[in-house]
Order: sequence, then structure tokens, then C-alpha cells
Amino acid sequence: MTCPHRHKSSATIINRPNSSKRKRRRRCNINIAYAVAAAILLSIIERVSSFSNQPSSINDRSSIPSTVIRWHTSTIILQQQQSSTSASSSDGTLVSKASIKGAIATSISTNEQISQLEKHAQHTKQNRSKQYNKQYKSKQQGKYKKNRYNKKKGRNYYQTSATQNKKRRIRHLYSQAKSYEKQGKWKEATKLLYDILDIEPKDSHSYLALAKLQSRRDRGLIVGGSGGGKSEGRVKEGEIEIKDSTQHDLDISLVQTKATTKQQPQYKNARQIFQIGTTNCPKSIHLWHAWGMYELSLSNPHKASKLFNKALEIDPYNGYVNHALGSLEVQYNNNYKRGEECYLKGLQQQPSAALVCSLGELYIKNNTPDKAQSLYAKYIPKLYNEREKIEVYLAASSLEERVYNNIDKASQLLKEALEPAGGGKDSSGTIVHDSRAYIALARLGTSNGLVDDTTVKKRLKEICIKQLKHHKHTNKSLRRFPVKDGRLFNAWAKLESKTNLIEARKILGRGMKMYPKDYTLLQAAGNIEERLGHVEKARELYGASLSIEINVPTLISYGLLELRSPEGTDDSSRDGRETEKKKGQDPNITMVRKLFNEALLIDPKHGPLYNAYGNLELKEGNTNRAMELYEAGINANCTDASSVYHGLAKLHLKLGDVDMARSVLQRGLALFDIGDDSVITAVTDMKNNTKGGKTPEKKKQRQHHNVAQQQNENVAFLAHTLAMIELKFNNNPTVAKSVLNQGLYHSPNSPQLLLAMALSESRMNNESAARSWFERSLRSDQCHAQAWQAFGVMEMKHGNFRTAKTLFECGIKNVPGHGALWQAYGKSAP
Repeated sequence: MTCPHRHKSSATIINRPNSSKRKRRRRCNINIAYAVAAAILLSIIERVSSFSNQPSSINDRSSIPSTVIRWHTSTIILQQQQSSTSASSSDGTLVSKASIKGAIATSISTNEQISQLEKHAQHTKQNRSKQYNKQYKSKQQGKYKKNRYNKKKGRNYYQTSATQNKKRRIRHLYSQAKSYEKQGKWKEATKLLYDILDIEPKDSHSYLALAKLQSRRDRGLIVGGSGGGKSEGRVKEGEIEIKDSTQHDLDISLVQTKATTKQQPQYKNARQIFQIGTTNCPKSIHLWHAWGMYELSLSNPHKASKLFNKALEIDPYNGYVNHALGSLEVQYNNNYKRGEECYLKGLQQQPSAALVCSLGELYIKNNTPDKAQSLYAKYIPKLYNEREKIEVYLAASSLEERVYNNIDKASQLLKEALEPAGGGKDSSGTIVHDSRAYIALARLGTSNGLVDDTTVKKRLKEICIKQLKHHKHTNKSLRRFPVKDGRLFNAWAKLESKTNLIEARKILGRGMKMYPKDYTLLQAAGNIEERLGHVEKARELYGASLSIEINVPTLISYGLLELRSPEGTDDSSRDGRETEKKKGQDPNITMVRKLFNEALLIDPKHGPLYNAYGNLELKEGNTNRAMELYEAGINANCTDASSVYHGLAKLHLKLGDVDMARSVLQRGLALFDIGDDSVITAVTDMKNNTKGGKTPEKKKQRQHHNVAQQQNENVAFLAHTLAMIELKFNNNPTVAKSVLNQGLYHSPNSPQLLLAMALSESRMNNESAARSWFERSLRSDQCHAQAWQAFGVMEMKHGNFRTAKTLFECGIKNVPGHGALWQAYGKSAP
């Protein structure tokens, strides 16, 4: 039997009248059979009634068909009664009493069976008619009407218990609160979390979300504020022009609003929320872990360690807690053995990319990269999350490139990460790869100085053109390229912007057509427009980026734009000249501070943010406030600490405290120390190809086991500033070269570091070596005016005036607006 709700085919619907005709014919045949049986029954009754002198024939039913007895026993009894009365009146003969009693008893039992059968048949007929009517109505009204109703209301909506309804309401409020948090409506999110805690005071997830929001507010109150010490508050609606229908309430204040009628609890800080949450939910390992991370952000490692150990009492093998405790032991206590134990313990039951990569870097620091190599190979197949698997692939590839100098093996690992089995799938089932693997493959060889920016640009261009071809394909099913963001276009445009801003803008335009929801592309496009002098266009692009997602880089760019070109200034031409301010038009410092405060609430560990905020206060004359911001950034353990150390050192230099500036720079470089000076020099010489021939086997082995620190391009700023201090103030080129070697390990193609190395060699009267470093600096950046000038000046000192004149002319051709080049060119003329 088919399902009554199943949709019938067109053929079944067409043959429906023929089936009804067959049913009517079958019923007519049955009626005819009943009529024939009734006729036969009447003839038999007549025969039985004629034999009135044989009463036993009434009880002897063997000669009568069973079907006739079943359906017409009552008719037989009536005929017998009539015959008996007529016989007694006319013939005077009487029927025996025993035969009459037996016939009556048989007729009673048969009547009961007949009545039950008739009732059952009538009930079955009614049910079938009702079922047929329901099926017919459901077909007429639509196939999925009932399903839509069930999806909308829920199949057992009115049959669930009060506990289930309360859980459903809590889940709905929590989901709405997280949605408000992503949109920047933190006040509404906080209110909803308080409502959840009113319904269920032991909801650990709400305590966790509320404590995280409050910790952001605490960080903003500690760091944010004006020079006078009063907080400038946060950005309100309308202060930033966001051309989007989405409204952003950028206020996370926990104070009761006017529309709120219910008094909400007031918490002093996030620590109090964690205390109440762990009291009500003592078995919540997430609360204990988050509390420990909060204390660690406030530079309380001892208290954080206690909280992590409390969480491990609940779950000794929790991966997140073991990773946090292991990182604490390594960074704050320098206890590598204890850190390794924590990492290995977390990997036993909950392996993750964070644990694998942290343990691998710990092995490299302990001069055992072979263990890191085997560790990566062991856990790559065990990770099921594609994003985490890509991170381990990147770490393994970096190890092969920067420690073992095995470019082929590094390339093989990255290609494995980009294989179809190594990619994840999006909602439509299409295999999607992580764009970070493509970028790492394009930059392969840069750490060893084997590849320059031109080669990287060419590789990125090939990948991006492939994306464009897939996007423009006529077959819509083949349009999707297996990359989900515009990171490749952003990297290509960043390299192109060093020489050609117009071409970089075109590249970002192509990327924005393919990925209109990528806010990083809009932020990069706004930066290009700002450099071209199109202030209003840049402001529109920054606003569009913030309408997609409120992010820290865009907030910083928007604030710096307001400092350089306040709203109301005129756009300049496309040659990149700075915009001219209107008379009496000053930058809105209050708004810029609010933008930076907003960014601090979103990400309190963003290093460039502290640097930009400190520079703002320094320009405004608030030296103490700027120093507080830099120190707060250092204490916050920023992800990019080099920029914060560099900003603090520049502040001390401006104040004339050279020794303190040197101390700050040395502290910053100590975070990225890679070994003794001889090893650094050997590695740098190999990367820069300054030494011919092959490295001896012992030297290679030593190099493998001493190069431990992960590369960071921003270290170049620290190394360059410290080297220039050694050259200018201490006249110590030997120490300057040592510092520059460390910076060149992290950024081998930095034109500033290469120029500083050339100046150091020139101070030491190594003319040939200095000339080689000058050439490398100019190959890295042909528009580096200082390199052209310094190269020409050195040639003039050695009497090579014709060569110096040629160098000055080449520099003027590449950078026609540099005044110092023209001045030096004038001196070189006879």
C-alpha cells in the first residue's frame, strides 16, 4: 500500500475514472449474488414449511448451505413460527417443545454474531470513507501544507514540558545576544545575557559571554582616555558614515538604559562575574579557563596558573587548558620541561593545531627540530578540522624552509595541503582551500633570500588570474574557485603598491568584484585611495568595510585619515600629493580617540593600535599619556609586540634619552633572539648569498639546531633603529652589523636594513662589501631615494664623481620629488 501523502504521478491521476468504474461493477456483481442467494433461500424455506410433520428437519441444518444459515437464520425462525401456528389451528398437530427451544437458542446466538459483524463492517466502512476524504483534501490543498505547519510551529510544540520550553527560550536569547555582539550592539547583547541569567542563574555560557564583554570594557577603561585622564567614550551612531542598512550600537556600557524597567546587577569588573559564575557553575571548565586567560592578560601569571590547575582538576586532559598552562610555563617561567608535559598531556585526547605548533616550536627552541618534524608528520592525519590541518602544514613547511633549507620538501607539503582531500567544503558541497597555503607557496624561498618580491608578485598574479578565469566562466557551476576570501588579491596589490598605486587599485577592484563581502579588500582599497589623495573615496571605502564587520585595522585607518585629512578637505590630484586643509579646519581629535578606544575594546592585543594611539598623544603633547599607552601595550602581550617597542623607543629618542631607547629596543629584540652572533652571521650570509660554495656539513648541522625563532618582518624596524643608534651616537659599526644580521634573518629583502648594512661596511672602510650591499638595497626597492643618495655620496668620497653623478641621475629619475637627491646632484657637478 502506498503512503496516502505521497504525490501520485500524472498517469495515476489520468486512470482514476477507470478504477472507480471497476469498483462499481464489483459492487453490482456482489448485489446480484446476494439476490440469487435470497431466491434460493426462499425456495428452501417453502420446502421446509411443507414438511410440518418432520420438526426435526428444522434443527437438522446439514442439508442447508452454511451461507444461508449465517445470513438468514432470523427469516427461517419467522417462517417456522408461522408454519407452527397455522398447523396448530388447521391440522391440530403440535410442534415438539424441545425442537422449538433448540431453534430459539440457535437463533439468539446467531443474532448476536450477526449484529457484531454488522457493526464492525459499518465501522470499517466509516473509517475508510474518512481516510479517503482526508487524502483527497490533502491532495487538493497541497502536498507540503502539513510539513510547513510542523516546521513553523514544531511537531510537539504544545506537548513539551515547561523545562524544554525554558531551554528553548534560553537558546534563542543566547543566539540573539551573540548576533548582537558580532554586529557591535554590545549593550543589547549584555541586556539579553542578563535576561538569560534571570531565567536560569546557572547558565555557564551566559556567564562566559558576559565576562568576556566586561573584560573588553575593563581594558577600554584602563587604556582608553584623553590626555587629561578622562575617558573620551566610544563611537556613537552617526559619527562614522556607514552606508548600510545595518545599525551599529557601539556602546558596551552595562549601565541600565532608559527603556529598561528591570533593575540589572552592577558588576565592578570581569573578575567579579567570573567569581559568581564559577560559584554557580563550579564544574564549568570553560569559565575557569577564561578566568585564567583574563588574569594572564592583566599580567597575573601566578593567579592564572592556579585557575588553570583548578580547571585541570575537572578535566586533566583538556586541550585548551593544557595549551594555556604550557604556554604560561614557557613564556613566564622559562620552564620548558613543564610546558612540554602540558602540551603532550593535551595531545593525548584532544589534539589541536595550537598544541602541535606550540610543541613544535618548543622543540625547535630546544635545538631538536627533528622531533618537531616527526611531530608534524604524526599529527597531520589525526586532525579532522581542515583549518587546523592547514596550520600544521604551514608550520611543517616553514620548518623545512627556514631550518633545513629544503625548498622541495616545503613545496611538497604545501601542495599536499592544496590537494582535494586536504580542503574543506562549503555549504554547497564545493571543495574550498585555505588561501594561506597559496600565499605560502607563492612566497616560498623568500626566507632564504632565493626569491625577491618580483618573483612573488608573478606567482600571485598567476593564481589570481586563474581565479578570474573561473569567475568569468560561462558555466555557472564552474565559476567557483576553491578559495573563499580575497587574501590573494590583497597580497598581490600590497606588493604592487610599492611601485604602482594605479595598478594596485585595479587589482583590488577585481578582487572586490569576486569577493564583495571581504572587508579586508575594502580597507586596502581605501588605503590606496588615501595614498592617491582621494580622501572622500577612501572615507567611503572605510565606511563600507565597517558596515560588513567592525574590525580594528579599518578603525585605525579611519582614525589616521581623520588626523591627516579631516572631513571637509578637498581632494588633490592623482599624483599622490597630500590634501590641503581648509582654513581653520582642524582634525577631530576627540573622534579619533573614540575610534581608537573602540578598537581597543574589540582587540586589546593589537600592537599597531597602541603604536598609533601613542603617536597621536605624542603629537598632541601628552608625553606621559603616550608612555602609558606604550607600556600598556607591552604588558598586554600583544600579538605584534615589535611595533609597540619601536614606538616606545622613538618616544625616548624624542625626549633625548638615548640609553633608555637602546634598552627598550634590546628588550624588544630579545623576544626574537635566534642564537649567538656567529650563528646569525652564518645564516645571514647564506641567505644573502655573500659567500660562495657550499656550507660545510658541521656548519649546516649547527645552523639547523640553532635557528629557532619564527620569522617576523616587523623586527626589521627594531633592528634598523637600534643599528642607527649604534652608528650615529656610539660610532660602533661592529655592534650595528650584529643587530642588522638579526634583522636580516627575519626580513632578508628589507631595503632599510640593507642600506644600514652598507653604511656600516662603509664606516669600516670595506668599499667592495658596502657597494654590494648598496646594490642589493636598490634591487630590493628602486624608489629608495636614501639608498641612491648614500651610494652616490660614498662614490664621491672615493673620487668616483662620474659614477656618483650617474647614481644621482638614476635616483632622480625614479624619485623626482626627493630634494636631498637634487642637492647631492648639484654638488657632484664640476
